[in-house]
Amino acid sequence: MQRTAYAPQNCPLSSREMARIALNARLLVANRLEGIGWFTYECFRRIIAEHPEHEFRLLFDRPPHPEFDWGENASSVRLWPPARRPFLYDWWFDRSVARELNKWRADAFVSADGMLCRRTSVPQLAVFHDLNFMHHPEWMPSREARYYRTRFPEFAKRAERVATVSQFSKEDIAVQFGIASSKIDVVYNAPSEMYRSSTKLEAMEAEQHFAQGSPYFIFVGSLHPRKNMKGLLEAFRLYRNSGGINHLVVVGGSMWKGEQVKADSVHFVGRLGRDELPMAMAGSQGLVFVPWFEGFGVPIVEAFASGVPVIASNATAMPEVCSGAAATLVDPGDAAQIADAMMKLERDPVLRADAIERGLIRAQDFSWEHSADALWKSIMHILPQ
Repeated sequence: MQRTAYAPQNCPLSSREMARIALNARLLVANRLEGIGWFTYECFRRIIAEHPEHEFRLLFDRPPHPEFDWGENASSVRLWPPARRPFLYDWWFDRSVARELNKWRADAFVSADGMLCRRTSVPQLAVFHDLNFMHHPEWMPSREARYYRTRFPEFAKRAERVATVSQFSKEDIAVQFGIASSKIDVVYNAPSEMYRSSTKLEAMEAEQHFAQGSPYFIFVGSLHPRKNMKGLLEAFRLYRNSGGINHLVVVGGSMWKGEQVKADSVHFVGRLGRDELPMAMAGSQGLVFVPWFEGFGVPIVEAFASGVPVIASNATAMPEVCSGAAATLVDPGDAAQIADAMMKLERDPVLRADAIERGLIRAQDFSWEHSADALWKSIMHILPQ
């Protein structure tokens, strides 16, 4: 697709006074937001509200929900087909999105799930959250892994600019895809404002609701091999066999066979709604978050904001996100070390109090307002000047 010299996209913004910015809204699904969907939701709605001087179009692959009507400067359109399988991704992005970008005369396309249109000359910004598929394709269904490993190197080179959620991921992207780090911006995730410290009464209510009245550690995340559920459950077994009194509450849906295993004092509560999850987090004795690989690790900052101490992996982006505020960083492959960290957190009130204080301080470094502002600065790099 070629632009003519007189096309509105080629006019400087100073003379047009408005940019038309198309936004990939494929993962904005009412009552089913997860991970990247929450990043999309929190950043896009703030950007639209903060920049009424520009026009935005949300591109959905299913009927848009009224929840995502975000202002007079934003419109929504459903593009066919629903892009939920690898063989449909290319159709949706390369045909339907390309057609809409041309029809609407977009100045830029922003994709918070990292997938781009390969049949447009419109400048594009891709948000890559992590490259776990490059390091461990065995953790994904084979068709998904092939798609990601084939397409994302191409997206990285095609994008005018790339954003990602940690310095770790920025360096990983630059190395894996051979692009300049100066082309990559860091836009951190953040906790919702709903995460806060609980009162004693609220903690007791959470214990009753999620752990049959017992104090508990918590894990939050999809039940997926990279989350190291088997290692966590083995560590918890060792901890209980050594006299630990806390139960374990596991929050998240199963994505892989064998990740949900029945065990004494372990409560699999599935996915929780936006109201229940902060309650479960704040009522816990600590977050035990020991994945093999994370581009960020959102539950860490949610725990910090909730006044909950954190035991986290010493791998990938997690030490960066913790920045010295975790109670302990552990080797995710060492179940005995994880169990020991749980026991120390239970029995050492000084360690616990210090971790809570440091976590609350660290939580102040993250907010969705800061994240949306950082993403907007990245978008500004690709708009016509």
